[in-house]
Amino acid sequence: MAHDETRQVDVVHRPGNPQASPLHVRVGDEVFITLYGSAAYGWTPVEVITGPLAVIAAETTEGTVRATVKAMDVGEAKLSSTSSFRGDRFGPRTRLWRLLVHVDPP
Repeated sequence: MAHDETRQVDVVHRPGNPQASPLHVRVGDEVFITLYGSAAYGWTPVEVITGPLAVIAAETTEGTVRATVKAMDVGEAKLSSTSSFRGDRFGPRTRLWRLLVHVDPP
């Protein structure tokens, strides 16, 4: 009997990092995402824009966002979050984080 093993993949983004390369996971895998921010420059919750991923846990602490997403089916998915300066709406520009995820069969 084959044993299906769920993988856990970590994705970490810090201010100034380039956008992440596309990620390849399998159905059932979980992706743990951490977007580092600060109390003055925080991220919105990670969203599944399109595709077979589901957010199964999320938290925000002083501008840093953590999310766990699970690959539910085969296909291509897009995740995103934005970060804005909270002290002044005319302050530094908004930043966009995105991640393309390819989900393969288990």
